[in-house]
Amino acid sequence: MQKLITLTRSILFEHKYLHFFATGTSGVAINLFVTWLLTTYFFGLSGYFKAYVVALVINLVYNFTLHTKVTFGTTEGHWQRFIWFVIYSLLLTALQAYIVRTVTPMVGLEYYLFVIAVTILVFSCVTFLFFKFFLFRERS
Repeated sequence: MQKLITLTRSILFEHKYLHFFATGTSGVAINLFVTWLLTTYFFGLSGYFKAYVVALVINLVYNFTLHTKVTFGTTEGHWQRFIWFVIYSLLLTALQAYIVRTVTPMVGLEYYLFVIAVTILVFSCVTFLFFKFFLFRERS
């Protein structure tokens, strides 16, 4: 019976990570598309950063909504969670940028995509655990 419970928890954990990963991936696609759309048709090339900021806000709301409803299924405390979600996401983005800018010259500029990919993967795992056990954990 204990093995069945452990297996069930393992499957649920992996399933949640797949939802988490799919949400993040689709959020990046939405961010890029909205940035391109707003830059191309509304702000112009010189206003790309405004477009990016608008797209970032849309991406954060999208990711938070899907993590709340689908990935973790939380039922309460949404505004407080959202504020912490945004703070965490912005700090994480700054940290990732710092790591990529610091590590890439050390390993060689030709490996920039590898450094970015590894950084995203590592922080994706860290973020999933933080979300699962802290930010999106139901309080009882």
